[in-house]
Order: sequence, then C-alpha cells, then structure tokens
Amino acid sequence: MKHWGFILILLLGLGLTTGCQMQSETESPSDSQGVMTKRQVVTLATSQPLTTLDTDKLTQFGRLNNTIEGLYSATGEGQAQLALAKKVHVNAAKTTYTFTLYKDSYWSNGDVITAQDFVYSWQRALAPTTKAPNADLFVGIKNARKILDGKLPATQLGVSAPTKFTLVVHLDHPMAELPQRLTFPLFGPQNQRVARKYGKRYATKPQYQVYAGPFMVAAKGNTRQHWHMVPNPHYWDREHVYLQRINVDVYRTTRQMWRAYRRGTLDEMRLVGITNIKSYEKQAAYTARPYSKMVLLNYRQLGRNPTIDHLLSQRLARLAISHAINRKQLGQDSYGNTSLVAQGVVPAGLSRGQRGTADFAAAQPAQDTLAYQPKLAKQQWATARKRAGLDHVTLTLSYLDAPYNKKIATLLRSQLQRALPGLQIKLKTREWTINRADGPANADLALTTQHAQYADPLAMLALFTSDNAANTGYWFSERYDELIAQASNAPSFNSQRWKTLLKAEGELMKDQGVTPLFQPASTYLINPKLNGVQYNTVGTQSNFKGAYFVK
Repeated sequence: MKHWGFILILLLGLGLTTGCQMQSETESPSDSQGVMTKRQVVTLATSQPLTTLDTDKLTQFGRLNNTIEGLYSATGEGQAQLALAKKVHVNAAKTTYTFTLYKDSYWSNGDVITAQDFVYSWQRALAPTTKAPNADLFVGIKNARKILDGKLPATQLGVSAPTKFTLVVHLDHPMAELPQRLTFPLFGPQNQRVARKYGKRYATKPQYQVYAGPFMVAAKGNTRQHWHMVPNPHYWDREHVYLQRINVDVYRTTRQMWRAYRRGTLDEMRLVGITNIKSYEKQAAYTARPYSKMVLLNYRQLGRNPTIDHLLSQRLARLAISHAINRKQLGQDSYGNTSLVAQGVVPAGLSRGQRGTADFAAAQPAQDTLAYQPKLAKQQWATARKRAGLDHVTLTLSYLDAPYNKKIATLLRSQLQRALPGLQIKLKTREWTINRADGPANADLALTTQHAQYADPLAMLALFTSDNAANTGYWFSERYDELIAQASNAPSFNSQRWKTLLKAEGELMKDQGVTPLFQPASTYLINPKLNGVQYNTVGTQSNFKGAYFVK
C-alpha cells in the first residue's frame, strides 16, 4: 500500500528519540494488547464557536487543522515532510516545483484527491471574492502579488495540473522556505466538485464540506456550544488514527473550564493566571508548551493627530518606549516564569543555522535596543517630546479582549507612565474579529500577538514589509524591504541568506518599527493518560492524528 515505505522510515527515526512511547503507539494499536483503553474519546476546550469550515476564511485553524492535509505536513519541530505528495522535483533554477500526488488518497466522501483540487483551492484563496486572511503567504508564487493587488485575475496564479496527479508550481523567484510554508493549512486542497455543488452553502455547515485530513467534523450533534470530529473513513492512514471522537466544547469563562476539568469531563485545561500556574506546576498533568509567537507593541504613525504622529514617527521616541519596558517583569507578572524575554522579533527556537548550532533568535543583532534602561529612556523621551513640542502626552493603547491581554496592557501602562515623564496612557479594547484580518491600527499603541506560520525567520520578518497586511502601523523602511526581498529570493538555506535575514532584523530593531516584548509559553493541565499528541512549535498547535489513551 502507499506511504508505507515512508512511514517505516519515519517510525524508525522517531523510535530513536521517543523510545517506548512510540513503540506503544505503533506496536499496540488495540485494547486487546493491553495498552489502550476501549473508550478513545478526548474532550477539548475553545473560547470561540465554530463559525466556518472554509479554510479560505479562517484566520486561525485551531482544532480544525486535524481535518486538513496538504502536500506537506509539519513535524513536531516545524520541519516539512511530504504528505499527500508522493515526490517532488525542483528544476535547476529552483523556480518550478513539480509534485506527483498519490493516486489513492481520498476525500472523506470517497472522491479521489487530485491536483486540480489544489489548483482550485489556491486560486480561490486569492480571488477578490474570497481573499483569504492569510493570502500574503502565497506571495512568491508566480503572479500572487499582482493578483492580491488587483492587477491580474486569480486564474493567472502560477499553479497548474497538467495531469490528474501532477501539480506544477511556478515561482517568481527561488523560495528556500517553500516546503515549510506549504505545511500551513491554507495550502491544502479543496474539493472543487463539492464546492460547486453546494455553492453559497459550501463549508457553512459540516454536511456541506469534505475533508482530506485524519478527522472530519461530524454532521450531527453540533451547536454553538459544542462540535466534534470523528475519524475520516477514507483517510489514507486510517489504521493509525486511534481516537474515536474529538469533542470540542465552547466555554465562555475560565471558571467553567475549571469546573469541567475537575469533574473529569475536560482532558486539557489551559492555565490562566499566575496563581494557578504556581499551584499546579509540580503536578504530573502540568506542561509548559512553547510556541513560536511574540507579544509585540505596535506604533501608529499615520493617525488623526499630527502632533502625536510627529512624536511616534521619531525613532528616538520608540527607542525611549522600548528602553522603559522591564520585559522580564512584564512577562513574569502576566504569563509567569515560562515566558522568555524578547531578543528580537523572531522567537527563540524557530530556526537554526545550517549546522544546527545557532538559534536565530539568540544571534539577532541590535538586542541593546530592547535593554531595560530607564535613565536612557527618560533622556530619549524628553528629547523626542521637545521635538514634537509636547509637555504632556496622552496616548491610547489597544489590546484584544482575550485572556492575559488586559493584564499585559495594564502592567505595560504602569511601567511606561512611571518611566516616561508627562505620559498618560488610556487603555482601549479591541473586539475579536473572527476569521477576518486586522484592519488599520485604531490606537496610538497596540498590543498584538504574532505567530510564525512556518519554521523560518522570514515567517516573522516578512510581516513588517511595507506591503504586508500585518503591518497595520504602516512602518516603512526601503532598506528593510530590500533585505527581505533578497532573503526571499535566496535559492537555499545558505549562510548568505542567514546573514541577510539578520541584517533585516537589525534594521527593524534599530528603528524599533515594532517593539517586541516577550515570547509567552502557554501552560496546561493535560490528562496524563493521553499520549501521542504532536504539539507543534509553529503553524497549527496540535495534531491528534496519532493520539490515544492508555489505561
């Protein structure tokens, strides 16, 4: 059968590093061997209801990533391995990727997954009527930027299906990080026949969607408070999907989650609040889960008040704010001891050098711009304020109405007002914009959290180019754009590309186009009997394909 040569190699490799746990998962796939429980049902929590099953309309995939599979899948370390693609051929110029798909991969309704399903999916994501929130990830594929700018129709995207199981991807330039990028769920296929059949109803309800991943959303029993997934009966590796059901319950408050976890009706509980973390960190169920995301402070330089714009457009003002922040204290008092002080905009552990010895985050230049130096901050602030003709300054600081964020904003306000004379900060909440990209900045300062969507420094650094939708403060540096373009055009992960990315990061930090605060690690209590979950450091956070309960 297909895929098994690859699976054998993968399991042998994993066996060297994961030991008995992997052996239990692969050699004892049934309760008859005394390892697994008969009831393989996991219950998880979410704070948001299921609003769509359309991958082109999701800003965050959450649990739904378990229903999606593409050309590549991500390993636990964020690297790329072939999934629905059997093999790939790259031309000498590294601008054309030719993928050969397996001929016996199926949708959950039994349809064969074809190359045209990828063509349809990618073109649809870029179409003006869709314009997926993460559509910038397609930039680099031939004509993607022109399509996003409205200069070409989506049908001109550089992707084609010359045969039923051959997918050809043409690039504007070499993209060393393309395999890592293609692990992101947005690059998965969509069933064109099913989409056309249901039209406007497509993906609005489970019965109007089909799935290529190990699980599918059940068509019955779903409400605004609950939805669940069951195994995809036609998934190519169905034999190694052990869970019978994944329940996802919507909770409005942390207190409700706590009650469910203590009753034993919830298998994973995120710890929110420093007291809870300290109380439970020595328990077997406790885990601190690192993830490649950064809490950032963004500046609006094109607001409604020219005087404030003049202040925040000064590099010196932004440096003053950066030097006024005690990042270690801010992270500890909000997320706890598991958070890491920012060394730059790229999170720790995201990417290493060619020989696997250098972490990009640790190598980032201009780290002195992030040092806590209150005396220097006071001097810089006084000069910037004088240049703007301001004695007293009132700035607005917005934050997303979500766990942790209000506490971070309150602590940050306190630090800045204490360190910078004449500064007053008014807090302003931002509402959730479910499955919509953030619009222009609506406050002078904005707390945001950015996730790396693939395992490469470019995943974070590209967010701050002048034409990226995530650059809501409209920071601009021609030199920075040039460096990111050079790194984007690199044919391989060579030392020159590495140096170019470091130079770009240095430009961003020297100018404080955005101010990194800290890298949080989410902390959880997890049912100790749940094994085999792949927790990712980038992209989507957890993969339950090989998960199972032991007795």
